[in-house]
Amino acid sequence: MAEPDLNLLLQKSSRGDERAFRELYDAAAPRIMAIAVRMLKDHHQAEDIVQQTMIAAWNSAGEFDPERAQATTWLTSIARYRALDLLRKRARRESMLQTGQHDILRVMGHDELIDDCDPVPSETVTRLTHCFSEISRDQAGCIQLAFVDGLTFSEIADRLERSIGTVKSWVRRGLQKLRECVER
Repeated sequence: MAEPDLNLLLQKSSRGDERAFRELYDAAAPRIMAIAVRMLKDHHQAEDIVQQTMIAAWNSAGEFDPERAQATTWLTSIARYRALDLLRKRARRESMLQTGQHDILRVMGHDELIDDCDPVPSETVTRLTHCFSEISRDQAGCIQLAFVDGLTFSEIADRLERSIGTVKSWVRRGLQKLRECVER
């Protein structure tokens, strides 16, 4: 069976041709999956990258220019950038975990993100849960977005439609209050 012309399928998809897009997906997804698995070393996250890549391709197929790149190159670039973004978020999260944020993750109900080799004593969890109830919802929410979801201050500011200075203040004051409460 001849390999489908991905450039043509992508151009047809840009005009809303769902059948062409289905063919494009069937032809391109295995290659994108292989790249994502190789980069991420995680099958489930790689599946998410394939999905995100194909959604992006459907939404921006009109921007594809076969004079500038082949469809395979264009789709691979989308997948690669999305995988790199995920790797950066993963690295930020790991960096935060290395700086002692295990307790915050546990209190926020994200036990699955914590290595078994670094257990948090139950009294620490109880104390932090109490301390989280003493800070404002804005502070707790920003701390969760930063330390659990791995968002940058800029991303949090965009999501909450607040200034970056406000977000930084909420996180800094919230962490300071948590530290004071835990040390009491």
